[in-house]
Amino acid sequence: MRSKSVFMRKIILSLVILLFGVSSFAQNTRSAETPKPPRAQYQAAKKEKKGFFDFLKKKKSTDLKTSQEETLAFRKRVSKAYAENAKIDRKVKKVKKREAKKGEKFHGHKRPPKKRPPGKQKFCNVCKIKH
Repeated sequence: MRSKSVFMRKIILSLVILLFGVSSFAQNTRSAETPKPPRAQYQAAKKEKKGFFDFLKKKKSTDLKTSQEETLAFRKRVSKAYAENAKIDRKVKKVKKREAKKGEKFHGHKRPPKKRPPGKQKFCNVCKIKH
């Protein structure tokens, strides 16, 4: 009699577990009434599915460059970048040169300050030096 009750308990327990499993699966599925969310336009294209025998197919050969061709291509890229940067550097140098001429010519004075002999020089409040 005891063996029957143990057997019945096992059956009831398995049915309860099965019932909970089915109900949780039913909650996870999408109902027919709710539409699927729209696909984003920016989403990348799907990758090609690989089959089991893909290793037997002939693969596309990529063009391998020799080291000389690679160095030549690299030098072309570097020279192009250098030319672009040189153009920008020239413009920056011109602007800096212009600013330097404006600022340092008279040390903040409209006209050049009077030059005195070393013994008679006065301290200037505008440019904070003796002249």
